[in-house]
Amino acid sequence: MCTLGWKQFCPVYPGPLQVESIEYISEDYANQIPGIAYQVPDIDAVVKVLVKDRDTQETLACIQSSFSNGKTISQTGVKWATAVVAGLGLLLAALLSTFGNSNAASHISANSVSLFLYFQSVVVVSMQSVERVPPIASAWSENLAWSMGLIRVQFMQDIFRWYVQATGGTPTTYFKGIIQQILVQKRNLQAMVMDVMTRSNLTKRTLDFALKSNKNLIVLRGIKRIGYNSGIEPTSIVVTGFTFFVLIGYLLVVVLVLAKSVIVLLGRFNKINPKSFSMFRTNFNNMIKGTVLRYIAIGFTQLTLFALWEFVQRDSPAVIVIAVLFIILLAAVLSWSYYNVIRLGRESQQLYQNPAALLYGDTHILQKYGFSYTMFTAKKYYFGVVLAGYTLLKSIFIAFTQSSGRVSVLPIFIFDLAYTIYLIYSAPYLNKPTNIVNYMISIVVTINSFLFLFFSDLFGLQASVASIMGWIFFILNAAFSLILLVLIVVFIVFCLVSKNPDARFAPVKDDRFSFQRKPSMHRTVRSPIMTEKNNVEGELAALGAIAQDHSVDWESEMYKLNNVANDSVDEDILTGSSQPDLEEKERAPPSRFGSLKQKFMNRVGMNKEEIKPTDESSPIREDVDSDILSALQGHKKTISQASSDYSDPTDAKRVV
Repeated sequence: MCTLGWKQFCPVYPGPLQVESIEYISEDYANQIPGIAYQVPDIDAVVKVLVKDRDTQETLACIQSSFSNGKTISQTGVKWATAVVAGLGLLLAALLSTFGNSNAASHISANSVSLFLYFQSVVVVSMQSVERVPPIASAWSENLAWSMGLIRVQFMQDIFRWYVQATGGTPTTYFKGIIQQILVQKRNLQAMVMDVMTRSNLTKRTLDFALKSNKNLIVLRGIKRIGYNSGIEPTSIVVTGFTFFVLIGYLLVVVLVLAKSVIVLLGRFNKINPKSFSMFRTNFNNMIKGTVLRYIAIGFTQLTLFALWEFVQRDSPAVIVIAVLFIILLAAVLSWSYYNVIRLGRESQQLYQNPAALLYGDTHILQKYGFSYTMFTAKKYYFGVVLAGYTLLKSIFIAFTQSSGRVSVLPIFIFDLAYTIYLIYSAPYLNKPTNIVNYMISIVVTINSFLFLFFSDLFGLQASVASIMGWIFFILNAAFSLILLVLIVVFIVFCLVSKNPDARFAPVKDDRFSFQRKPSMHRTVRSPIMTEKNNVEGELAALGAIAQDHSVDWESEMYKLNNVANDSVDEDILTGSSQPDLEEKERAPPSRFGSLKQKFMNRVGMNKEEIKPTDESSPIREDVDSDILSALQGHKKTISQASSDYSDPTDAKRVV
C-alpha cells in the first residue's frame, strides 16, 4: 500500500479513513460503469476492497466504501409541497364545517386525514431498525419526516441539547464535532471501514452490509437514522417531536380564538350581519374542544411512538417524565372520547335503530366527539377505535425493537395485512370513492411493510435485491403521493370556486344530515307565507329531524321533496293564489307534490299505524331547534282547520 504514495495507507490504522486525492483509472474500468450511475439520484453504489497477504493470501483487512454522485430526491420543495397541501385540506375542512357546509367538510376532512396518516405510515415503517435501507428509500422517507414532527430549527436544537444535559442526560454532539464516523447510508457520505476479518466472514455475500457499531464507527438505524438524516441529534428526537406537537396545537387554538374575536368585533361594528356565524359563536367551547381532540387523534402515532421509544432511549430523567405524562394524557383523553362515542352509538341503536340519531342529532356531541366517527358511515361509528388500536400495536413493536429490526418487520407486515383485509371487508368510510382511496392507501402501506422484509436481510438474499426493492419503494410511494395530493388539490379548487360546496359531493347515505339542524329547515319554518304547501314542507322537515327509521336513499328523496315544494311555493307567490277551500281541494286531483310525498311515505314504510308520538324525554326531541318546535305548535292548530293529505287530522297531529 505504501507504493501508492497515500499517507492514509502507509501506515494503515484501524478506524475511519479520510481520503483526499484524485486517482485516474484506465478507460477499460471506466467503461464498465453504467451511464445511469452519473444521472440517477441516490444510487446504491458500494466498493469493497479485500486486503490480503501477497505471499500467504491471508485476508488482512476489508475496506468498504459507500459513495454517491451528488444527486438526491430529498428536496426541500417536496417537503413543503406535501406539508402545505395536507395542511390546506385540513384547514379547509375546518372552515367549511364552521360555515355550515358539513357535507363537503366531511368528505375533504376524511381524505385529508387519510393523506396525513399515509405520510406518517411511510415514515413509521422506515423507522424500523433493519440492517440497511437503500439510499433512495431513505431519502424519500426523509421528505415526509415533517409529519412526525422531525423539523430542524437550529436554535431549538441548541435548547434541546442544553435541556437534556441540564436534566441529567448526556446529549450527543454528532453535528458539533466528529470523533467517530457516522454511518446512516446517507447521500454524499463516505464511510470507509477497516476491520480484520476471517475468510468465513467474507463468504456470506459479495458485499457485506451488516455493519456493526464499534469504538471507531457508529451505525445509526431506525428512528435514529431518520432523525440524523433530518439534521436532529439522536438525544433530541423525542423532545423535538413533542415540542412541535405542542407548539402547533397552541397555534391552532390561538387562531380559533382570534377568529372568534374578529367575528364578534365585526358584528358589533355592523360590518357583518350580527346573526352570521351564530353556530361558531354560540358553540365555540365545544367547537374548540372538538378541534383539539381531532388534532390529538392525528398526532396519536407521533406521540405514542416517541413516548414509548423514550423508555428505551432514556435521554434524561426529565424527558422520561414528559413521555409518561403524554402517554397518560393520551390514554385518558382518547379513551374517554371513544368510550362516549361507543356508549352513545349503542344507546342510539337500541332506541332508534340508527346510531346517527344521537351521534349527529346532538350538536354538542357532534362538535366535541365528531372527530372519531364523522369520516365513517353511521353504522361504523366504532371504526376509530379500530384505527387507534392498529396504530398503537405498530408503535409498540417499532419502539421496543430498535435493537433488532428482524423482530419487528414480520409482525408489522402481519398487522398491515390484517388491517387491510378487515378494512376492505367492512368498508367503513363515507362512500364508495372514499373507501377506494383508503383501500389503496392501506394496500400501499402493506406493500411497504413487505419491502422492508428484504431490507432486514430476513431472507439472506443478495444485496442487489434490496437495492431493487428500494427503487420499487420510491416509485410506488412517489406516484401514489402525487395522486393523493392532486386529489386534495381538486377538492380544494372545487370548494373555492363553488357557491355551494355541498353540491359538489353526493350526500352520505346514512341519514346523518337529517338529524342535524339545517339552514333550509329554519328558512322553511320562518317563512312569512304560510300556505298549505308551506305547512306540509315544515311537517316533512320536522319529520326528517326526528325520523327513527329511513331507507338507504332517504336523503335523496328529501332533497327532491324540498325542490318540488320550493317550485310550487314560487308558483303560488307569482300567481297570487290563496289557499283553496277544503271541498275544492278534496275534489281536486292529487298534486305532483302530494303524489311524490305519498310515494316517499310508502317507500320508507311509514303509515298511520306505524307513526307514534315522540316521547317527551327523548334526547332527539331535546335537540330539535326551539324555532321548529314553536312553529310545529302552530301547525297543530292549522292542521285541524286546513286541508291535509292525511285522511284524519288526528293522524297528522300524531306526526307532529
